[in-house]
Amino acid sequence: MSLGPDRSNRQGSGRRRSVPGWLRAGLMRWVAARLNLRFTVMFLTGMLLATGCAIEPDTATTGSVSSEEAASEASVNELRLEHCENVETAASGLQGSLGARQNPDAIMEVLGSYRDEHTAIYGGRWIDRDNRVVVVAFTDDPDAHRKAILAMLPSADDVMIDVVQVRYTRAELEAIQGQVIGAVAGRDFAESMFLTVSITQNRVSIDLLNPPEGTLDELAELVPDPGAVCISVFYTPEPPSGPLRVIPDLEVEDPLVTCRGIPPVRYSRLIDPPSIDHVTHPAVEALRAELDAPGPEPLAQGSWVVISIDEDQATFAVLLPDEFGYSQFKRSADRWRLSGYGLGPPCESTVALPEGLGRVEVSLDPGSLPSSHSTTIQLLVTEVDCAGGREMGDALVGPQVLETEAAVLVAFAAIPLSDRMVTCQGNPSTPVTIELSRPLGDRTIRDGVYVPPKLLQPTTEDR
Repeated sequence: MSLGPDRSNRQGSGRRRSVPGWLRAGLMRWVAARLNLRFTVMFLTGMLLATGCAIEPDTATTGSVSSEEAASEASVNELRLEHCENVETAASGLQGSLGARQNPDAIMEVLGSYRDEHTAIYGGRWIDRDNRVVVVAFTDDPDAHRKAILAMLPSADDVMIDVVQVRYTRAELEAIQGQVIGAVAGRDFAESMFLTVSITQNRVSIDLLNPPEGTLDELAELVPDPGAVCISVFYTPEPPSGPLRVIPDLEVEDPLVTCRGIPPVRYSRLIDPPSIDHVTHPAVEALRAELDAPGPEPLAQGSWVVISIDEDQATFAVLLPDEFGYSQFKRSADRWRLSGYGLGPPCESTVALPEGLGRVEVSLDPGSLPSSHSTTIQLLVTEVDCAGGREMGDALVGPQVLETEAAVLVAFAAIPLSDRMVTCQGNPSTPVTIELSRPLGDRTIRDGVYVPPKLLQPTTEDR
């Protein structure tokens, strides 16, 4: 079980959700970051950006609901625990002009002072990015608070403030959060449970990862105030059966690939994306506006291209000599808004692994480097996803080995931990021996999960 801070505009579901691999990695890192403050990941910038002062993780898609799932939902409803996706958010009714990357620190400082004077009725504060306003919540009549706050603000500042009324104070929700933590301590599902205060939904939000049967009924009986709580349930996919088969034949295949910050796309699209100058779409216009907009962390200037655009989401990348930048936009009503961005090392695309599998990094064992006469290769394989520092053991999948005249391609994957929330303190390497059909000769050794296959190097530091 883990405890998290405020989360704004949070969308979840008590229904079964099968979390896509590229999104699951982000979700687990987000959860782990709450457990280990030393852990940071680049896309967290985009998550924080979504709400300014709170975290808005991306959500998985929800498919059809089976009879088993419907029965589970009925049980939850009977016991009065709402699905988080059905809980309304306290959105502003005003329309402001706050930029997507603009965080009004001076305004937040004023609101912090006002909060300290009204803790007994204070419900929280956040930035409503959809409506471009700063929102403050109290449990009593908002009009008096709105007038008092506006009187305290710098007259030259044009950031719009809205005040809304909620049922629970921030302190009450934190107290309920603590009561739930105490009530579930020692239960079978405690380690797979994550709690946070959702200020925009005015609820204690409970995430459950692959909960055992009967968990929802048991949890509903333990919650002191069901009206103050909502739940979301996530189920990780079962790993595929049979041998690992992920190395693509690039002469005949156009595989789905991904790299940091982007969802899976065809390799041909990633290596030859269209310029935004050649695409007409509202999301492109939103990107252009952001490139010209002021902000504490401006988007990188360069040749922006379109990676993908669908009904509700768009991903763009900027082509730079030694870096890879990306930006993500989401459609809200009739407007596209920036939801995430990042800048880092060049993109190294990898095959989008089957659902139920996670990535590993592969390197040569520096203590046993192969020669041209070698018929075995000593490798070190390290799990990439957050795994609490576990030894992989039977969770290691592979290898797939493909020998050609020019290279030896290897591929591995890992079955992610799915029975509990995990931390991200780094994972140990697992030694693996590869048997070759003939001496290595002058062939190179490459990781076939990368597209194109990446030359393996000896490990240079502890993982």
